[in-house]
Amino acid sequence: MSPVLIYLLAVMVLPFGWAIYLSFTNKVVGVPAKFIGLGNYIELMKDSLFWKAAWNTLVFTLVAVIGKTVFGMVMALVLNEKIVCRNLFRVLLFLPWTIPTIVSVFTWQWIYSDVGGVLNFLLLKAGLVSQPVGWLATPELAMFSVILVNVWRGIPFMGIAILAGLQTLSKEMYEAAMLDGAGPVKRFLYMTLPSVKEVTVLAAVMTTIWTLNDFEIIWLLTRGGPSNGTQVLSTLSYTIGFLNMSLGKAIAIAILTMPPLIMLINFVTKRSLSSNE
Repeated sequence: MSPVLIYLLAVMVLPFGWAIYLSFTNKVVGVPAKFIGLGNYIELMKDSLFWKAAWNTLVFTLVAVIGKTVFGMVMALVLNEKIVCRNLFRVLLFLPWTIPTIVSVFTWQWIYSDVGGVLNFLLLKAGLVSQPVGWLATPELAMFSVILVNVWRGIPFMGIAILAGLQTLSKEMYEAAMLDGAGPVKRFLYMTLPSVKEVTVLAAVMTTIWTLNDFEIIWLLTRGGPSNGTQVLSTLSYTIGFLNMSLGKAIAIAILTMPPLIMLINFVTKRSLSSNE
């Protein structure tokens, strides 16, 4: 066990302990740290921007996870059926998860563009709008837009996880239910859903952890704007730490996001271990 313990101590415990210490200081890049106790945390509790970022994080995570779970379930159900070119569709639908984030985000940036963007082009041609829509120009539309990109990238993971659960279900059970007169809705509610509940919950919790920590999509699309409409805790921490050079305060933000993450990780760990017993 010694090599593992030494590795954990050097790579995880010591940096984490140093980060906690810095969160209790007024550390600024290029200036020696001075211990200020709970000063950073008290300042954050009084900062309206911090609470706005916390609310945005909650909205972003909740809506995105629900979207990924619902569409991931639909994707898994469709790909579990015997359809033409099923393997090809599986490959195509898994692509968003495999493409590098920066490539997919810049592609969506072009799609959303009000000058030559394909989404506005289609809406104008269909007569649904009279002028280009600024998808990233207002706080409400910008939040919807970044959530849509996050959902698009996350659906394949949910689909793969649920599809793996569906593959283990007995075909004879469904055939017996059909002979008893159970329709598609009843088979889904009383057979499919209970059978894949465990894997769906675990996948949803894992994608919640990833969504809470999502930084690249929002930063590359909006940088937290406009008017902090898409500012979440990860982008706020980056802005304060690397643009304003206030490392102590930035780390304090990261520390405050840890309790919900720890609870989620603990849930996944316990659920996984109990399923293996």
